[in-house]
Amino acid sequence: TSSMSHILEVLEALRALGPDIGVIITGPNADTEGRALKKAVIEFAEDLNTAIFCESMGQSLYLNALNQVDLVVGNSSSGLYEAPTFGIPTVNIGDRQKGRLQAASVLSCRPERGEILASIREALMRDCTGTVNPYGDGMASPKIIAALEDINDPQALLQKQFFNV
Repeated sequence: TSSMSHILEVLEALRALGPDIGVIITGPNADTEGRALKKAVIEFAEDLNTAIFCESMGQSLYLNALNQVDLVVGNSSSGLYEAPTFGIPTVNIGDRQKGRLQAASVLSCRPERGEILASIREALMRDCTGTVNPYGDGMASPKIIAALEDINDPQALLQKQFFNV
């Protein structure tokens, strides 16, 4: 099955959510079928008045959007890395993220519209506010700085040490 058949299944599942659900769609990666996928999602957003297409939100706007939405749907690593920090569920579609750590807020399903729709409905019922992100709490930089400040002789780090085993 192709990426195009998968995105069509996702779009039909999103359409089936009805007029009370708003949808934000971000642009696809520049992969094999990227242009065709982009065309399909743009046409979908133009046809469905509760959907909008954003080519790219940039980091700041995207993170602000995550703070406002009810869930993330797709096969993006963002659903595994960022969404759990915001306490929102992710419907992870297909096996693109297979083998990666997943928070309890992540529901995985096959790229089939009925399964996607059922997973979305289940995700919307979940309370993920206490989700622990297996990728950390977003505070790595201060921890690294504190660890570096605790080093008594930073110059000693520049000298390689070899150990015989």
